[in-house]
Amino acid sequence: MKPFYQKLVTQPENSVLLIDEEIPHFTVPWHFHPEIEILLVIKSIGTVYVGDGISRFTEGEISIIGENIPHWWKSDPIYLEKKSSLNTKALIIQFNKDIFGTSFMNLPEMAAIKNLLERSQRGIQFLGKTREDIGKQVRRMFKQDGILRVTELILLLNLMANSTEYRYHSSVGYSQLANSYDFYRFNKVQEYIIRNFNQTIKLEEVAKTVSMSPTAFCRYFKKHTGKTFLEFVTEFKIGQACKFLSEEKMSVSRACYESGFNNLSHFNEQFKKIVHLTPTEYKAAYSD
Repeated sequence: MKPFYQKLVTQPENSVLLIDEEIPHFTVPWHFHPEIEILLVIKSIGTVYVGDGISRFTEGEISIIGENIPHWWKSDPIYLEKKSSLNTKALIIQFNKDIFGTSFMNLPEMAAIKNLLERSQRGIQFLGKTREDIGKQVRRMFKQDGILRVTELILLLNLMANSTEYRYHSSVGYSQLANSYDFYRFNKVQEYIIRNFNQTIKLEEVAKTVSMSPTAFCRYFKKHTGKTFLEFVTEFKIGQACKFLSEEKMSVSRACYESGFNNLSHFNEQFKKIVHLTPTEYKAAYSD
């Protein structure tokens, strides 16, 4: 299925939607919406998919996701177990960038914020001391209403805009594709990869999901990504393996099979080719 469009519940009295959510696990799968989203994870760990990026999230994680960029905060499997006593909690801010108006956004004082909202098309994850400061500002917003809520939002965006402690969730190429006419078809392919990366992904099956022949699909994919489909899938699987090794402390052999490889020597070869380290070297260098 393609990333589904999420129609958010609007509140006539507020132009900024605040959601204080505490549930057993994150429930919304691969989706997008025209509102910009800021999400602060209070409790929970898992994997976040934004555009063509994949990373782990933990308590304190905070990101801003631009309009119409597919994303999925996926709780770890332990949260889905019937007898689990764990739960997730997040503070979510959603707003349409048009609330500020063109004239206001073109003010010289708003230049940094305007740039931030443009960059949010790649999804931005904040790090270090800035993450702590942004978290405090988010919490302050939840204590306000009316015009003070909008004022606090501007201060929050300004704090984000001037931060140098951040990383992008997805690539430049993805943000360009997201604004192209072929956005939905590409995301249909990517959603398939996300759901099936730990299995053998067959070219014929993926091509069928977008109603293309394998040959036509290969040409299409190389044109839009600059990579062959096999290269893209392999890099995605290695990216997942990196998370398993560094953040979930898996053994090399388990990371190999959990990320969808069925041959350890082939896994080691592809890992070294892409990461320029062996899996063992990577684990030693990036594990806490």
